[in-house]
Amino acid sequence: MVKDIPLDKASFVALWVETFFYGTYAVLYAICIYILAYKKGKGSPVNRPMVMATTAMFLMSTVHVIVDLVRGLKAFFNAEQDALAYYAQIWDGLSIFKQALYATNNIVADGLVVYRCYVVWGYNWKIITVPVVMLISTTVCAYLAVYNFSQVHPGDNVFASNIAEWGTALFSLSLATNIVVTSLIATRIWWIARQASHTLGRRHAEKYKNAVAIIIESGAIYSFCLMTLLILYCQQTNAQYIAYDSLAQIMGIVPTLIVVRVGLGISTQDITDYATTHNHTTGATTRSGPTFALPMRFRQNTEFDAYELDSEATGATMVGKVSTGLTGDGMSK
Repeated sequence: MVKDIPLDKASFVALWVETFFYGTYAVLYAICIYILAYKKGKGSPVNRPMVMATTAMFLMSTVHVIVDLVRGLKAFFNAEQDALAYYAQIWDGLSIFKQALYATNNIVADGLVVYRCYVVWGYNWKIITVPVVMLISTTVCAYLAVYNFSQVHPGDNVFASNIAEWGTALFSLSLATNIVVTSLIATRIWWIARQASHTLGRRHAEKYKNAVAIIIESGAIYSFCLMTLLILYCQQTNAQYIAYDSLAQIMGIVPTLIVVRVGLGISTQDITDYATTHNHTTGATTRSGPTFALPMRFRQNTEFDAYELDSEATGATMVGKVSTGLTGDGMSK
């Protein structure tokens, strides 16, 4: 059996790794806010919900790393108590506050991806029924786990049964939620790309494929990290502290990274899903069948110049819209 890393050393390494990720997060957040607030098309309104959610997550991640720094100072610069004994006191007020920060940030992160799914699927609440139930379940498990940190007895650790059962459920549900929702978003955009290829050609469909790649890659990063944490926690190894504190930053980095990648690359919005066919000979207007709808707007490159593709497919004038959810700010309005 492999010897476990001591708690104090695991906590020290976790602090170092977390600060590294926090530095990365701070840079991405600054770029993200610049994109959301300034690097917009002319006349484009600021996406306030996205700004608020992104800022809230960054603030909670900032407080989280500050709490870990304070705990580190107390652990390693305390003449009355050694670091191992200090970190073993998981019922300490700062420790409980740290768990509450993680739980809240986790809920906001999962809620944000569920909301993005809701937008991408044209505000169809039926699509997100299961993800919302999973999100509520995650919330309950998260705060029950936090509560049980205050109920442990001296000598207990984070693997105590009353914490482990809710903690394991929290990580598992969050992982399942992200996999399900990411799959729903990617499937929706793929379907739009398929329709676009029939009407606009493969060149324009590639923009949607890029959007699918961004969603899947970002979701895979978070899911992989969360799965790593879940495995380490189930193995009851102190190495899980390193994954846990890193994930406190990564859960904010991933949605911020989506905004940055879309903002500095290619984005799409205002894709229509129904149309009317205009008869140029008689001037009559009739409903069309599966015709893909236009116009659609692409925002691409760092210039963020929005331009319209006003064209007609098979003599059709297109109206109506449904969003892919990927604009210059990473979300649809």
